[in-house]
Amino acid sequence: MFLKKTFLKQHHTLALRLTIWYGGIFALSSLLAFTLVYVLMAAVVQQRADQDLQEDIAEYAGFMRVDGLDKVKAEMAFETQGEEAEAVFFRLWTRDGRLIATTNLSSWPALGAPAPKLLRLREEDEPVLETLQLTEREHSVRSIYGVIGPDVVLEIGESLENDQEFLAALLNGFFVALLAVIALGGPIGWFMARRALRGVEEVTRTAMEIADGALNQRVAVGSQGDELDRLAQAFNTMLDRIQALILGMREMTDNLAHDLRSPVARIRASAEMALTSNGSRTDWEAMSSDITEECDHLLEMINTTLDIAEAESGAARLRISEIDLVAIVIDACDLFQTVAEDRNIALHTHLPPRCLVQGDLQRLQRVVANLLDNALKYTFAGGEILIRLVDEGQRIHLSVIDTGVGIAVEELPKIFQRFYRCDWSRSKYGNGLGLSLALAFIRAHGGDITVRSKPGEGSTFTVMLCRSCCGH
Repeated sequence: MFLKKTFLKQHHTLALRLTIWYGGIFALSSLLAFTLVYVLMAAVVQQRADQDLQEDIAEYAGFMRVDGLDKVKAEMAFETQGEEAEAVFFRLWTRDGRLIATTNLSSWPALGAPAPKLLRLREEDEPVLETLQLTEREHSVRSIYGVIGPDVVLEIGESLENDQEFLAALLNGFFVALLAVIALGGPIGWFMARRALRGVEEVTRTAMEIADGALNQRVAVGSQGDELDRLAQAFNTMLDRIQALILGMREMTDNLAHDLRSPVARIRASAEMALTSNGSRTDWEAMSSDITEECDHLLEMINTTLDIAEAESGAARLRISEIDLVAIVIDACDLFQTVAEDRNIALHTHLPPRCLVQGDLQRLQRVVANLLDNALKYTFAGGEILIRLVDEGQRIHLSVIDTGVGIAVEELPKIFQRFYRCDWSRSKYGNGLGLSLALAFIRAHGGDITVRSKPGEGSTFTVMLCRSCCGH
């Protein structure tokens, strides 16, 4: 039962299928190779036999030309002495079919007369070769007809017994070798398949461990640099991103729960006061206004979080059009000019006449507004903010430079995280989502945001965009 289950389990494995394919292809390739070698060897053997017969015709034509017919007959008798009479025969014919001379034909009882056309060869004609199948002989006979003198045609027949036995032995050797190839192909194919799939099994095992909760597991990457190593590396990279997303989700959930607690508590407190107090209509209206404001704050936080998640996941559908980035900056400055004046902050711009880009108008407007609002929020009275736009052709750099409080070095990598707020910013109104939203929108456009800052000297946020949007 155990063996049966093991077989059924292995029957459905890729390694077994690869082994069967490998063994089959290996056996078929070997069979084709053996067949090709056999055909070539048979052709070479037959060509050698035909060449020997043609040389014999030429040799006997020389005897006929120099010493006459008697010399030819004497050589025929000499060539068929003893056991050679069973392997070769000679016959001399005239062109009209009359037999002039012959060697001992006792071993060739079924030999008949040749076709008349074979005896009508002319002296300038090439010798004619044919294969005979004699009923009383096991092996084929190769014969040749050639003119060796005026009105004399020499027929030579030679048994192909040696050649056919050689080819039979060669064929048997090929079958033995093929059986050995098939017998060895299975184990070799199994070994190669298991070796080739070792990396895949490692990835599968790691994936199963991760499915059981071991998120820190990774696949060992070899040093060969082959496809399996690249698969392992890509798998580990994917795991790193998944783990980072899970940790980010946990952190976001914790931060979201923390930030939601305060407005929900205030809403509850206002509701309890409304239930327990006998306030005037004015008091009720004030509490309703506070509750509405807190609800708006909650909705804003939730919608912003959803916008960030949509942009980061690639699901955001950008409404791409040709827009003037300079006009967006000018509109934002006009919008925040009153705030800047109230806080005694000088707002300056350094812009080209126009800067056309392909992008989503509303999202780029929110990016510029968030960066400018962030700069105004953390710049002291009497400070300055400069918005500079540099058009480099295919790349565009938009910088928001302030003289505000600055950011500590250890906090720079964290400022784009959702709900993250520096220690000195917790007294300011906000939810820590503005910079996260700006970065998500810019990356959706195929760009990025960098920051340079020094505590007490201000910060510089730089948006880098391509002129042609390459986002999602």
